[in-house]
Amino acid sequence: MNIPFFLPGIICIAVALIVMFRLMHYARFYAPSYFFWIGCILMGVGIVSLIHPLEFLFVFNRIIAGGVIAGGALISLISLLWRVRIKSSTANLKIDTLLRDSAFDEFHEVRVNASREKVKQVLQTTGVNDIPIAHLLMKIRGIADDDVDMSDRASNNDAVPGTFSTPDFDFFEVSPDELVTLMILKASVLKSDRKLPAPPKIRSLDEFMAFENPGYVKVAVNFRLIRVNDNETLLTTETRVQGIVPRDNRVFAHYWRIIYPGSAIIRRVWLDTLKRKAERQ
Repeated sequence: MNIPFFLPGIICIAVALIVMFRLMHYARFYAPSYFFWIGCILMGVGIVSLIHPLEFLFVFNRIIAGGVIAGGALISLISLLWRVRIKSSTANLKIDTLLRDSAFDEFHEVRVNASREKVKQVLQTTGVNDIPIAHLLMKIRGIADDDVDMSDRASNNDAVPGTFSTPDFDFFEVSPDELVTLMILKASVLKSDRKLPAPPKIRSLDEFMAFENPGYVKVAVNFRLIRVNDNETLLTTETRVQGIVPRDNRVFAHYWRIIYPGSAIIRRVWLDTLKRKAERQ
């Protein structure tokens, strides 16, 4: 075996593994999404190798390249079609009352060296347009517009008295340390389903709880500002998604498994930005 010839390929594989483990700092390992993107990368390597075999990556000819493409496509397809598992939470938070069961979820936290009041003030004044990388990722997802300061078009809820408003969302203050925003999305996000009307606007917790129309998913996002001491706060955010019927979860899974890494990075960068601004002020 000619080690020097294969050294670039070994280095590429090592770098890819390092990047993947680094990515887990932002997006915890979620097998269906990670394997979908691994399959896409394999397909990319195979397509390039059809033009010029990448022998240093062990693709010696076009026959192997075709096998790499087929294998990558199979991995991605299986990842998209993998069955959805329902999780239940009993942490006795308000979000548990709103969506105790969820098919998709993500959780992030950061410890901030600032008072809870200061962190809350920064949260209220910081939007996606204040975080360039988050806004870029939103554009890649095809959600953010230049003329709309909103991190998700589905978050078109009318502000009501008693809500905690930020540049992008209106939160319900459900407890002294928990804020919740609620949305309804069409389950078929990847394609336009004109048979279904636009998702309704959510003006109260009761409206969210009462909505039971098939073809949609419920989304609950919370922020918790947990006081550690006078000058330290644990800031957490959790997102939960649950379809109205099982088919809605299966349809929405295609979208979630594609965008999950970007979605997790957006939230992690958001928390890191809030931490920096609160500690700087």
